[in-house]
Amino acid sequence: MTAFHLETIQGVVTLTFDYPNEKINKLTSEVMGELDTMLEEISKTPNLKALVLKSAKRDIFIAGADIAEIRSITEPEEGVLKAKAGQAVLNKLSALEIPTIAVIDGATLGGGLELALACSYRVVSDNPRVQLGLPEVSLGIIPGFGGTQRLPRLIGLRNGLDLILTGKSVDGKKAYKLGLADAFFTQSFIEESLQIFLATIFTSKGKEVTLKRRRPKGFLGWFLERTFLGRRLVYKTAKKTVMEKSKGHYPAPLAALQVIKSTFCGSLTKGLDVEAKAFSLLVPTQISKNLIQLFFVQEELKKYAGVSQPIPIATLQDSGVLGAGLMGGGIGWLLSSVGISVRLKDVQWEAIAKGFSSASKIYDKLVKIKKKTAREVGLSMQLISGTTDYSGFQKTDIVIEAIVEDITIKKKVFQELEGYIRPETIIASNTSSLSISEMAEGLAHPERFIGMHFFSPVNKMPLVEVIPGEKTSDEAIASVVQLAKTMKKTPIVVKNVPGFLVNRILIPYVNEAICLLQEGVSVQVLDHAIESFGMPLGPLALADEVGLDIGYKVAKLLEKGYGERMAVAKAFEVLFADPELRGKKTQKGFYLHSDAKKVPNPKVEALLKSCKVQGVDVSVATAVDRMILLMVNEAARCLEEGVVQKPEHLDMAMILGTGFPPFLGGLCRYADQRGISEICQKLEGFKTQYGMRFEPAKRLIQMAQENKMFYTL
Repeated sequence: MTAFHLETIQGVVTLTFDYPNEKINKLTSEVMGELDTMLEEISKTPNLKALVLKSAKRDIFIAGADIAEIRSITEPEEGVLKAKAGQAVLNKLSALEIPTIAVIDGATLGGGLELALACSYRVVSDNPRVQLGLPEVSLGIIPGFGGTQRLPRLIGLRNGLDLILTGKSVDGKKAYKLGLADAFFTQSFIEESLQIFLATIFTSKGKEVTLKRRRPKGFLGWFLERTFLGRRLVYKTAKKTVMEKSKGHYPAPLAALQVIKSTFCGSLTKGLDVEAKAFSLLVPTQISKNLIQLFFVQEELKKYAGVSQPIPIATLQDSGVLGAGLMGGGIGWLLSSVGISVRLKDVQWEAIAKGFSSASKIYDKLVKIKKKTAREVGLSMQLISGTTDYSGFQKTDIVIEAIVEDITIKKKVFQELEGYIRPETIIASNTSSLSISEMAEGLAHPERFIGMHFFSPVNKMPLVEVIPGEKTSDEAIASVVQLAKTMKKTPIVVKNVPGFLVNRILIPYVNEAICLLQEGVSVQVLDHAIESFGMPLGPLALADEVGLDIGYKVAKLLEKGYGERMAVAKAFEVLFADPELRGKKTQKGFYLHSDAKKVPNPKVEALLKSCKVQGVDVSVATAVDRMILLMVNEAARCLEEGVVQKPEHLDMAMILGTGFPPFLGGLCRYADQRGISEICQKLEGFKTQYGMRFEPAKRLIQMAQENKMFYTL
């Protein structure tokens, strides 16, 4: 394999990386071996002035190390050898006696950034695809090719920790501001700008000015970076932040922090040894394997079309949104944020104004955190218009409905809508639970009708369930899947069954939490137990976020669809009967939300007295198992019925739609690691004690009998 091409002009050698037969450059073992040979040759070539490293790939410098190779490491000894081999090559790059310049005009992540850090200088373009970062912690590992050593030394302890411990990336402009890049070029003039930069660093004054930008600014920068007390404060703050975000479930950020803390003031050589050892201890762990598996599922979903055969996909540039409430306004914002014009319709102008306000508030937050400029927001908001009739809907390519969750009203609106749009315009319903096939009844063109279930809040939740009805065409499915990707969401096609996929699995879990309240377990104990398990919110705090009324209505729909095993808890009925208890939107639910800190609502405790089940003493471990294993059981049924294509998609849907802990790999992967036989035994015991809702799914029983797992079927 030849991945690198050398060219020397007037003493400047250009090394261009072009990984054969791939859209990206990645640092495989073979590539690193070839790079090592090239660097050896360059080091022995006389009269060279500089080495320039470039990429031949569009929008990519180097995507990182080969994740498949990292996944294959099963022993710490292998991990040490892998890290040290990479470090040795980059040390050779760093040791060259001539200036080395990484020219970055695209994504530069993981090992790619570590290679760039080993260069004397880095220059970046204003290409919007430029992203620099060390995302290793998202894979359950730490940088192993010198990233924990070179990055904090280059951009300072605080900025280095911020990038390494979060795994986030920065664009070219931010990289230049941080000192991670030494020059910021306009993409269209990158070659001319590079020549000017080379001429600058070839002079002693130019080199001095360039390097001076990297020094810490001001007294605070000096204190926090250069003094023992300052660094101690930085480490303490960083650890507190990591623990608040990870709850201690993710060991990689803590390991990275410890590596940097113990090596920042020492020699690079010793620091690299410590880094390699820490990397080697993390890479064989189950958490790392789980996170890497999810990485590959995400990569697969990027290519996911939602249909089995390639078909032409409609370009959706003009859209309409029916309903300008919280969801409608959020969907309008989302469409406009990717350059799609939006026509918001509601029955009153006051409602449309609220839709505009919802979109504007999201944009304002993006401006505040410097993700958008005021000018960009102005242009995007101009894409949103409003109407109380159907004017402007004739040119729409898709209309997304987000009105009241009432099937009679929805059907009437859809039939009315058909008279104002073109025959090929796609109609998508944002319903969370109603039948897509039933809503399509009576439509002249049911083939263009589909479910497109966004999760709330739209600007934060990454999942979109795509639900075809009985007559939905493949063209409509593929077009909506592509639209979701355009909107930077992850679409997963699911079957049209009550609750679809996520709510079908999630609502019984919330309902079981309410059953446990009836048995005397407190709200706080339940939520704390589930948060300790790894969920971002406990089931009752989640119910408040969603709205008790919405959760109850979906629960009743599931009870109607699936019978006794989805029977709604008596306490759920009692709580829903009180119109004040709607959760966060009324500031009263399982918690009181009027203050900054939520506290349990004493009214809930009072109402539960009429529903209490006597003589039951439930341990915390049993409570967690009842809630989580009920979800595993329903997941098995969903796969058995073909609600979703495969366990990988189900796991990703639960992670993106409910926050199921990524470090556990997803619901099905958790079940595999827990043991299918053990889960079946637990469910049988719960069935005997608590009722038929715990009856193990046929698929689970079969898997236990045949000693199979979700991921090996």
